[in-house]
Amino acid sequence: MADYTNMYMTKKGRKLQAKAESGVLLKFTKVSIGDGQNNGQNIDDLTALISPKKDLGISGIQVEIDQCKIHSSIDNEGLTEGFYVWEVGLFAEDPDEGEILFGIIFAKEADFLPANGGTTGVNAEFEIIVIVGNAKEITAVISNTGYVSREEFNKLVIRLDATSQRAEKNTDDISKISLKLTNLEQSFSNNFTNNQFTEDFYTLDDVIVSRGVYDSVNKRLVM
Repeated sequence: MADYTNMYMTKKGRKLQAKAESGVLLKFTKVSIGDGQNNGQNIDDLTALISPKKDLGISGIQVEIDQCKIHSSIDNEGLTEGFYVWEVGLFAEDPDEGEILFGIIFAKEADFLPANGGTTGVNAEFEIIVIVGNAKEITAVISNTGYVSREEFNKLVIRLDATSQRAEKNTDDISKISLKLTNLEQSFSNNFTNNQFTEDFYTLDDVIVSRGVYDSVNKRLVM
């Protein structure tokens, strides 16, 4: 991807940031890209991209102390006409004003995003780092479509491996319990006269009966 400047926070974005630091939920909703260029416009008053072309979903959010990383990906699915990606916008939900343009980023040198259906398929993962200060609670609308990031995929693989190992251990434990139950059922079915266990009254020496009567013929203890 192209090299981009730091994010410019809009006036409405700064107001929402102040609300978030007072306890209001900071909820990011989407990322948008366009081909508008920064030609000295008053970015403070922007409420949308200069020339929006495509909305992107948010695939993940990672909060770290006073900043958070917004994960997304650029693709050309459904794009009928290619364009140079000069601007990237981050949108958030303001409890008083609805969805707002929280901040905007401009490319120093833009990359071209070709239309879909050509010889080039495009999917590029990226993240936007946002300084959130003392915001009490941060969240995002996570898109159900799109691609899993490499980091998220690796975490999922680790979780699946751990789950698989636990499942194998559980299967082994269940097999051992099943064998023990089978031995018990067999012993009960013949009134313990043919005990299935390794140690029994046939192999034990020096039996001392402290309670009950020892049946030496059938080799069993009668209580």
